[in-house]
Amino acid sequence: MKVKDETLPIWTLPNRLSLLRILFIPVILVCMVYGFPFSAFILFIVAGITDGLDGYIARRLSMSSKLGLYLDPIADKLLVSSVLITLTYENLVPLWMTIILVCREFLINGLRSFYAMEGIAIYPSLAGKLKTTFQIIGIAAILFDWGSGLLRNTLIDRIGLYILYIALFFSLYSAWFYIIAIFRPVPEK
Repeated sequence: MKVKDETLPIWTLPNRLSLLRILFIPVILVCMVYGFPFSAFILFIVAGITDGLDGYIARRLSMSSKLGLYLDPIADKLLVSSVLITLTYENLVPLWMTIILVCREFLINGLRSFYAMEGIAIYPSLAGKLKTTFQIIGIAAILFDWGSGLLRNTLIDRIGLYILYIALFFSLYSAWFYIIAIFRPVPEK
């Protein structure tokens, strides 16, 4: 946990990419609900690429900002949670898995927001980044299977679900360490 000094303008390219990812969400959901799952798959892939791209650009060009620190994970959580909920509605992802993944996101982001009010930034861990990566890959595989017109429960669909199980593991693993780090007593100087 660190306090980050803000010296950049708000609308850096990484922040714009995060905002674009948020704007993709309703379009992806409309495509899923109204029978265009392959279009949803394509848009979801583009949104997933913006996730990796905004972080890469922010680090590579030293464009990390306070807004980006909070906007990027919120965009990820909104994208993944909304698509997971819709896939659960379509009986493509188990309800219990979606509940655990979405509740974890609310818990960790709530704790992050609480500490942000105190001026303390909680940066994503490697396990948290792996969780997001596996979620995006697993969801993309399930969307591809659904959108390709193949029968449900094909090999691609099952692989996507297995990848979501890996994401679930990293989700719980990273949540455990976030909670430990947050509630660990701070040594006095």
